[in-house]
Amino acid sequence: MDHNNGKNQDDSKVIAFPNLGERLIIKGLDELGNRNFKEAALLFTQAREFEPENDEVCMGLVVSLVELEHYEEAKELCQEMLNKGIGDYFQLINIYLMVLLQLNEHEDMITTIELLFDENQIPFDQEEHFEKMLHFSKRALEEKKEESDRGKQLLEEELQQEELFGGKTDQDMLLVISKLTNLNIRPFIPQIEQYLQSEGQPFFKTMLLNILIDQEYNEKVIVQKFGESQIVIPSKLEEWKETSFYKTINALIEEEISQKNPSLFKMVHSLIERHSFLLYPFEPEQQKIPVWAAAYHALAEQYMTGEDMVQKIADNYSVGGEAVTNILATIKEIEEISYPII
Repeated sequence: MDHNNGKNQDDSKVIAFPNLGERLIIKGLDELGNRNFKEAALLFTQAREFEPENDEVCMGLVVSLVELEHYEEAKELCQEMLNKGIGDYFQLINIYLMVLLQLNEHEDMITTIELLFDENQIPFDQEEHFEKMLHFSKRALEEKKEESDRGKQLLEEELQQEELFGGKTDQDMLLVISKLTNLNIRPFIPQIEQYLQSEGQPFFKTMLLNILIDQEYNEKVIVQKFGESQIVIPSKLEEWKETSFYKTINALIEEEISQKNPSLFKMVHSLIERHSFLLYPFEPEQQKIPVWAAAYHALAEQYMTGEDMVQKIADNYSVGGEAVTNILATIKEIEEISYPII
């Protein structure tokens, strides 16, 4: 019976298996020689626990990972080894470039090779090999860009030939807007402006406005929602979750509900999030935020319990019951707007 069971596990491992790291390395190199790459990778991974910066261990592991086509892991290990100066530098650089090639990461290949040339790190007899590789990577990158540009151009032409938003189902609208996200928005501005001023869905108007914001569109546009109009310059707008209304009302309901009733808080937060997206870029006046918070709280209570608790909730937020009832009616109208299924 072993009386050392109560000892620290690491101590017993060291006592039971002297020179374990060394034995793992020998066995790993043996498996690597026999092209049993899975077993070799496992053995070298274990050996790294004992000798994390051993040249043979790291090189053995990186070769095994490449052979197993675990390129992402191989890339990370190569980078770590290059940073720490582990292994034969040129052998490792060649493996690293091959891994980047497999991952189609031509930009990183170009950076690495150019750095080697800049620092005169390439032996004379290998210069031609590295020059060819550099030329190949640059060409591949250009082709990738040309293909991407071609795809965008075709998409742009296709969208310009149709009326973007007229007579579209919700699913069609989502598809068109997702295509616009990746294109230069400017050729489509007239149609977008027209939609923002139409009776169209507030949800889609916010999505379009978000694209204009992302692409830093710097001209005035008119947005009409819920019978109101507003002139905005998208590049100067805050994102909808950064608005004063969204941040203030959420802080208020968190303070009031989150500890007492987490599931009610979740529902109120979800309502506010959905409606803020629909209302954007419009937001209620700062001084009316407690009334809106109370109204959302009351609506969630109605949903959950079926009870009308407007007056009691209004008192908790130190606001008038009638004001809360008025806002509640507005919120219910917003709630009736259909939300496209994504």
